[in-house]
Amino acid sequence: MSVHINHTVSPTITEEEKEVLQQIHAEVRYPVCRFELRSSREEELRSTALDAVHLTDEKEGMESVKHRAELLKSLEEKGLIVLFYHLKTFVKGDYQLYHHSDIFCQLQQLAEEGSKREGYLFDYAFVKKGVAVLTIKGKYALRG
Repeated sequence: MSVHINHTVSPTITEEEKEVLQQIHAEVRYPVCRFELRSSREEELRSTALDAVHLTDEKEGMESVKHRAELLKSLEEKGLIVLFYHLKTFVKGDYQLYHHSDIFCQLQQLAEEGSKREGYLFDYAFVKKGVAVLTIKGKYALRG
């Protein structure tokens, strides 16, 4: 099987985006998560509180997490990475940081407080596990 790539021009990326691509390339796995609010009464009811989360420290602040998420989403829109959240298996240790992070603890508190109110449907916080993976286009962008 052979692969033919018609376009050999990579999209324009910033230095910060290139750094993130290099970090993803250097890791065996680059875990990302989606922090969600869910309902124990209606399984399909979900609300994304924070998407494309990659943490470096459990005490990391919201601003740096959101900024990195914006970079990851930008790289995904440019076709340089895929954010994949449908994992059949995962390494538990990759995601412990997320469950113990200050940001996720705040979301858990929000869900707990909300569940005490009448009619509030989102009664628990959930970590949707995923990974960021370079595409062929992303690997090509690292060469330039």
